[in-house]
Amino acid sequence: MLIQQQMYPTDLTDSAWQVIEEILADKRKRKYSLRTILNALLYVTKAGCQWRLLPNDLPPWPLCYYYFWKWRNNGMWERLNKELVERRRKKAGREGSPSVGVIDSQSVKCSEWGVVPKGYDGHKKINGRKRHIVVDTLGLVLVVVVHAANQHDSPAARAVLSRLADQGYKRMSKILADSAYGKKLARWLKKSLGLILDVVRVKELAGFQVVPMRWKVERTFAWMNWSRRLSKDYECGVASHESFVYLSNINRILKHF
Repeated sequence: MLIQQQMYPTDLTDSAWQVIEEILADKRKRKYSLRTILNALLYVTKAGCQWRLLPNDLPPWPLCYYYFWKWRNNGMWERLNKELVERRRKKAGREGSPSVGVIDSQSVKCSEWGVVPKGYDGHKKINGRKRHIVVDTLGLVLVVVVHAANQHDSPAARAVLSRLADQGYKRMSKILADSAYGKKLARWLKKSLGLILDVVRVKELAGFQVVPMRWKVERTFAWMNWSRRLSKDYECGVASHESFVYLSNINRILKHF
């Protein structure tokens, strides 16, 4: 087997590419291989550079952006993320489909002026957007929805949890959340999706304690910040921001193959 030398730390290893190649099942010949294009997209995610500043030894930036845009619009990033999450869980000795999810949001500043949706989060004092995620007990991102930062978590969570249901995690039965998610959401979730919302309130704990399971979603947000493209919202459209969240999660998963 021909071993491809890594030029950047973000480049796919041979074992990681074998997994991706099996999932994509795309044998079409190209001037630039899908592996080199994915290497470029992972580079952008990690380094946070502008598309036009991609190194010259990577494929041309218009081609890389084309695949990013194409797979964003046809749902490929979500499908690829889901397949890798299931494989990673099985590799860890778990069922492929999780039964418990943890939901939370993180407000991030938006670098663009005049873009929508965008708003001011008075609690965090941030003008920008929120990335609203659900993770499994390993901290892997199952779904992400980006929306204006001034939207309250509880009503915005309906879109997040509806999208989670569309992903087809058949064993999902319970969602863990903090006190920002109220009883109305719990009733809607039970009635509409058949899931239980378990709210863990910090005030119920004596002294400082790590909130069971809830810390895992906070750790995932910390992992996201390692990808400089996610250190701030640089995207005009929320769909692009969501795609970079999936790319960051995919990159982290592939380190285990």
